[in-house]
Amino acid sequence: MKKLVFCTCILLCFAACKNSGDGQLVGVTNKTKFATFTPYGMVYVPSGNLMLGLGENDPSLSFAPQTRPVTITSFWMDETEITNNEYHQFVNWVRDSIAHVLLGEAEITEVEKLGHFLKHKKGENAGELIEPRVINWKEEIPWNSTNEDVRQALSPLYTTINTRYYHYRPLGINAAKMNYEYWYFDYDEAAKKEKATSDVGGMFANRPSQVGGDLSRFIKREEVNIYPDTLVWIYEFSYSDNEAMTRNYFSHPQYTHYPVVGVNWLQCKAFCNWRSQIRNVWLKSRGYPIEHDFQLPSEAEWEWAARGGLQGNPYPWGGPYPSNDKGCFLANFKPQRGNYTADGYLQPTVVAYYIPNDYGLYDMSGNVAEWCLDAFSQSAYSFVSDMNPVYKYNAAKNESPERKTKVVRGGSWKDISKYITVHMRDYQYQDSCTSYIGFRCIQPATSNPKDANKGTGSKIYR
Repeated sequence: MKKLVFCTCILLCFAACKNSGDGQLVGVTNKTKFATFTPYGMVYVPSGNLMLGLGENDPSLSFAPQTRPVTITSFWMDETEITNNEYHQFVNWVRDSIAHVLLGEAEITEVEKLGHFLKHKKGENAGELIEPRVINWKEEIPWNSTNEDVRQALSPLYTTINTRYYHYRPLGINAAKMNYEYWYFDYDEAAKKEKATSDVGGMFANRPSQVGGDLSRFIKREEVNIYPDTLVWIYEFSYSDNEAMTRNYFSHPQYTHYPVVGVNWLQCKAFCNWRSQIRNVWLKSRGYPIEHDFQLPSEAEWEWAARGGLQGNPYPWGGPYPSNDKGCFLANFKPQRGNYTADGYLQPTVVAYYIPNDYGLYDMSGNVAEWCLDAFSQSAYSFVSDMNPVYKYNAAKNESPERKTKVVRGGSWKDISKYITVHMRDYQYQDSCTSYIGFRCIQPATSNPKDANKGTGSKIYR
């Protein structure tokens, strides 16, 4: 027996040497080849150092020394705010996935359709992690079928018969059904010493408080209704006629390339998750390794990108004024003494209407303000890291409103010039929607764009 074991070890040794570069340290030779893609519709923001906080040309706030030198690593950023058209892709995907479920393409309890999330079973095997079934996306949805069984199966997606008048359903798809369910791994929780595990891809193998390899407690589930709140145009403006915007802003082709509004912070997070998963599914189907996830920018990343490499200037275009030397306004905001149309537009305008900053980013000031990843704290600059700073706090639904505040940057079409400066901070509650807050995504960069070998370039509509 000992002789057999010895011979086996010898054979394994020679087999290993065969793939080890003649005994030299050559690394693993069968690794998947990595390909760098230029993300469509995104621009490269290089790494650099930023004096985070107040602009040097703002004497009215000079007694509030909330500044902090920080260093930011490079990333890709959407060149414009996410548009109605782009957000419609998300809504349509959720609609179609629910339709597939209703038609029996997958079990109704398996809401996630992308095929590589883990989900807890129900019933006798509760707690066991399984892979959800994958929908056959090549199968077309028979929206116009005359088959009564098919029509009955899809009926929960539509508004009720009580909403019909003039013999049609004016509201169409039932927005209350547009729920997106997703899972994510909470690395912040896993990194806490008292909760550290011994095996998250080997990362925590040397933690002093090893508790085994059960990772399920760090897998978080979220379910978010992702349809924009179109009524913001009415309930935000008392004694104002905005029904046309409520009816048309998200649905009419006229507003296709306008920034999406009426989305809260939770919906934006869900959008980033969905965008990451559909991208990674495509990459994996073609043998590429997955990319970094899309996410909301931290407020430090947002400010660094908004400045466009111009340190100490109050606006993305530089200079101390919101207009050029010809008197033309350079952003969509509330100029002069409340003349909304002086800059060319009364409400939000099509993205990329005004000039970009030196990084190629449009509308970093005005048009619509933008959600950031950070929770809001007035003293955040005093305790966040000086390298890629971010302050995260996951507020539960039942927590007080004060704990649900998230950072908003950039100002909007309804703000005066002071509030569209790149250093001005604001906040909104994470579950609140408005007519003046949208968002854009970032993706951590894997390399310099000079090394990118594939990409489709700009999405700007000319």
